Amino acid sequence: MLLSEVKDYLKTVIDSPQWYSGKIDGTVEQCIGIYSRQGKSPNIALGGLTNTSYSTKAISILVHWGKNSSIAEQQAQEVYNALFGQGAVIGGKRVIKFDMKDSEPIGVGTDTNGFYEYVIDTIIYFER
Repeated sequence: MLLSEVKDYLKTVIDSPQWYSGKIDGTVEQCIGIYSRQGKSPNIALGGLTNTSYSTKAISILVHWGKNSSIAEQQAQEVYNALFGQGAVIGGKRVIKFDMKDSEPIGVGTDTNGFYEYVIDTIIYFER
């Protein structure tokens, strides 16, 4: 599963004027960026890779959303809700679970331009 595939899926369930993978343009007032992060060690079932039914992709989502903290928080919560407890098909693979690492989006303050940012960390469990 690729970051670009996760981004393409999120575009279908969340409205955002700009989307990025790996790095955002900090001068854009409203955007969402998808990043890889360190996840769990790979799962291999007894019997080898051919018997392994799932894999994981650890991602971090950055919601970079204007100078109004309330609106930024609402947008971040909308992104969180689009994943939490939901199923999906991403890159042709069925998502078993979005394992949210926190109970809500985590506010990380503002960037150098004064735009509010929230981070959502999750591990995507998907069928191989």
